[in-house]
Amino acid sequence: MTKEEIRQAHIEYLNWIDSLSKLNEEQANAPYAAGKWSPNEIIMHLAEWDRFTLVQRIPSMREGEKLEAFPDFEVFNAKAAALAHEQTFKETLSYAKQQRQSIMEQLQAIAEVEWDKVFYIGEHKETIRSYFTSFMEHDNHHRVQISTR
Repeated sequence: MTKEEIRQAHIEYLNWIDSLSKLNEEQANAPYAAGKWSPNEIIMHLAEWDRFTLVQRIPSMREGEKLEAFPDFEVFNAKAAALAHEQTFKETLSYAKQQRQSIMEQLQAIAEVEWDKVFYIGEHKETIRSYFTSFMEHDNHHRVQISTR
């Protein structure tokens, strides 16, 4: 994906977040399937990974950098889901938008020539482009979960 395609994907994500405001609190906090997360938990999950990316990833995404491996996914995701229960869905949506807008601002400031320089997350080779292409795939995975309810 090009820098512009990734920017457009972020815009589509923000528009999707806006579209979720039509859900009432009951709908937003009902699991999308038995034993699964609610839309509120899913959006908080996405927002917390955005926050992690803002704080722990983007500042160090430079050629040759060696970043720590990802935290334990199960623990991280459980904490994010728990945070969703501490606020309204409207607050979760606002937080999610804020996190993604901050990512967009930071990415816009990075020249596209930097987007293909290799850094490492744990032992895994990564680039800004590959990281955010995977990021979009993760977004889409969760969008499908909510839109198929």
